[in-house]
Amino acid sequence: MKKVIIGVAAVAIIGVGAYGVYHHFFQADSTSSERVSSDSEDAVYVDQVSAITGYGSGNGLIERFGGEVEPQATLEVELESERTVKECYVKEGDEVKEGARLFAYDTKEAEDSLAQAQIDIERAQADIEVAQETIASLQRQQANASADDQLAYTTEILTQQNEIKTNEYNIKTKELEIQQLQETINSAVVTAEMGGVIQSIADPNSSSASSFGSDSSNAYITILDTGAFRVKGTVNEQNLNQIESGMEMIVYSRVDSSLTWKGTISEVNTESPEESDNSMIYYGSGADSSSYAFYVELENSDGLILGQHVYMEEDQGQTEKKEGLWLEEYYLIFEDDQTYVWLASESNVIEKHSVTLGEYDEEEMKYEITGGLTQEDYIAMPFDGISEGDPVIYNDFASDAGNDVMMDDGMMDNGMMMGDDMMADDSLMDDGMLSDEDLMSDEDLMMDDFSAGDDLEFDEDFVVDDGLEDYSDEDMDASGEEYYDADEDLMVE
Repeated sequence: MKKVIIGVAAVAIIGVGAYGVYHHFFQADSTSSERVSSDSEDAVYVDQVSAITGYGSGNGLIERFGGEVEPQATLEVELESERTVKECYVKEGDEVKEGARLFAYDTKEAEDSLAQAQIDIERAQADIEVAQETIASLQRQQANASADDQLAYTTEILTQQNEIKTNEYNIKTKELEIQQLQETINSAVVTAEMGGVIQSIADPNSSSASSFGSDSSNAYITILDTGAFRVKGTVNEQNLNQIESGMEMIVYSRVDSSLTWKGTISEVNTESPEESDNSMIYYGSGADSSSYAFYVELENSDGLILGQHVYMEEDQGQTEKKEGLWLEEYYLIFEDDQTYVWLASESNVIEKHSVTLGEYDEEEMKYEITGGLTQEDYIAMPFDGISEGDPVIYNDFASDAGNDVMMDDGMMDNGMMMGDDMMADDSLMDDGMLSDEDLMSDEDLMMDDFSAGDDLEFDEDFVVDDGLEDYSDEDMDASGEEYYDADEDLMVE
């Protein structure tokens, strides 16, 4: 019987959560009971003026991508072959300046080789002096020798001359070796070529390349540049044609959308596909398609934090706020020296409504609307076939029938589940709905709120999301107490 109580409680909890989700998405935004969408196939879709004029603020009219702040540059310091580290002067997490000491090589072997090379040079120079004296003596003896002995003296002199040349060559070789050894000793202390934070220090004695740094690189020390950031984003192959190098971008904080940064796409890496992470915020892409990384170089990174997650979208001037109401030219109808829009009336039908115009922005192709239209009104984009009196469908969740309206690529772009980042700014979690922690998992299912008697049989495979599960014979209380038979939907004695 206790299993039944637990199961019913779980179903009740899930029901409350489901109602909360429904209320959040389909009821919370309801502002007018009079505004009702039609279910007619001939209905005209209308958008709220505030959404249209809020172009680029996350309503889906401009493609929006997820991104992560990363260092502008990463310095990987590798160990020279056949050299060992004598001392390391830094540790992970240290912030270093350009020129700071990182570590020192052990130079004992080089110093020993240098000393030996110097001895070899001195020996060779001594051999040259002996050979020169020998040649001088042989030449004096040859002058007084007989004709039969002349050849023998000449041969010996040539041998001594070859010995001198060999030693001279050895001296030059040793001098070059000494120069290299001296450079090795002088460069024993390795310094940072750029300032930043020490991200990782590998084991210098490891013979495995995979032990060095991250991502199996050969780096002994990895430094992250903290002076400037860039943003790494990913784009699905289906949307790859919507970005390109040189495109100006706006970066938005996920916590506060009023915080923005500007930058330019410096690279689109189509050579190495990324693992799919559903980084597209709007118009999600297929699970089987590839994603590619692109990088945005920022004009200014003040206020950003390394590893921070952000949104990005193409800069089309959407952050340049204008006074008044500005509407795209293609929403307007020009007839008989009058200007109209297709407006949803209070009777939930479309009507041709007169508006007055102010200035015209040629660059953005927008007109200032000085009368006849408010941010709360709903209008349709003009197209052939619209007639006055046609019913309307409101492109949001504030109308009764509008709750089931779907866009081409999924749910309405009014904060519904798009990608991994579920409504980050106006999220379900922000509004106090059930979070991952709030949903009751196997371990969270009110274990403390029920009696922990010996007869409480709690199946380890009990799944909250699926409600009450079938219980096997093993789950039945041996005493013959009541249990729930899911197949029969009956309480069995």
